[in-house]
Amino acid sequence: MGCTLHGIAGTAAVLLLLAGCRPGSDSYRTFADFPGFATYYAGRCAGGDPGPPKTEDRELLMRYRPRFILPPGSIRPIGFYRDYLPYSVLRGYSDKVVLVEVVSREELRRQQDNTQVYLEYRPERRKQPIKADDPVVFGRVYRERVPFLGINGEGTRYLDLTFLKYNLVFPVSGLPAGLNRLAGIFLKGTGLDPGDWHQLDNFVAAHIVLGGSGKPIAVLLAQHNHHRAYLAGRDIAAPADGRFVFDVAQRSNELYPGSDSTNPVRHRVVHWSLYLKYLLSGEGRPLISADDITYGHRVGGQEVAYDLGFLSPCDPFYTAKIMLGAPRPFFGFDIGRDGPPGSDYYTVPDLLPLGNLLKFSYLHDGDPGDIRIVGESIDERKGTTDISRIMNHGGEKFLGDYLAYFGDNGTTR
Repeated sequence: MGCTLHGIAGTAAVLLLLAGCRPGSDSYRTFADFPGFATYYAGRCAGGDPGPPKTEDRELLMRYRPRFILPPGSIRPIGFYRDYLPYSVLRGYSDKVVLVEVVSREELRRQQDNTQVYLEYRPERRKQPIKADDPVVFGRVYRERVPFLGINGEGTRYLDLTFLKYNLVFPVSGLPAGLNRLAGIFLKGTGLDPGDWHQLDNFVAAHIVLGGSGKPIAVLLAQHNHHRAYLAGRDIAAPADGRFVFDVAQRSNELYPGSDSTNPVRHRVVHWSLYLKYLLSGEGRPLISADDITYGHRVGGQEVAYDLGFLSPCDPFYTAKIMLGAPRPFFGFDIGRDGPPGSDYYTVPDLLPLGNLLKFSYLHDGDPGDIRIVGESIDERKGTTDISRIMNHGGEKFLGDYLAYFGDNGTTR
């Protein structure tokens, strides 16, 4: 789960840690190349394309669609197939030659597994600015019977969970707005733009988790190549209408629980899960680090209106292995500025399916037990993480908290 620095030292290495990277970029071209994805996703569409969500699932997604609060002056989310793909070209990876001048949805589908090519977004091709009032958020439904270790050795118990996933899309992603002074000086000196770090941000994802009763019991949010899970009504406010409120971080587009503060809120930022101990405790701060900054509705944040779109799970927005944005090396080094693959590759394979990710991500700031388990499970120096231990700990704790807060409805042994 760690990040290989390839000999980059000082501030450049820290920027890599903040922005995301691929371990061993001589071996891994995009997140989709991580070992294990090929096995997990093997044959997923071999039986035919199931098409977009059916009426029942569309109604669920509409009922619980979240409210997203953008910071003042933020770039706007977009429609991927309306505002991004038509203004992209397809280039060869080795020679950078433009192979396709106008990339259609069908062409993207044909090329999605050809990792010798990549998309490059060309915003200067637009004759009209992106419309600010109708971005498209893609909704998708997953259903899982999730196993949990029973409390105090009671044996395995199961929760039948429904995950409603909502993907916002931004044309670019930036570094955290709370970047420290040293990193800012470095960026200015090298001409790197912290507001346009990589093309396309399709991993901005919120999951509303429904229990056996069909009501929300939890929320799972993507934050800087890791996730955080929150119990509904306890860790995160659960609105009466079921539409959770999430604040979008300035510049980096990450999602956090909505805030009623009259001041901007700062959030510690870590890369991957290697620095979870710092994320939870605030102790052992990396040499150079950053904070995300969010603006709730009481401090100038504005709710964004959007259309809810529905795609097949076989659509290349989810499944593409190629870079959907141009690679941007820095003196030949990967510092996390390359465009992402399809949004199915949102975590490491060991944390799939979503039930695993929910359990691994159920950790709380300042919680001594969580901090101890994370500290014992992660070796920052070696870059290793005992995923199973953290996942089992988070799962047992989630089950206990769920039963205490919601009762035994929807659980089976």
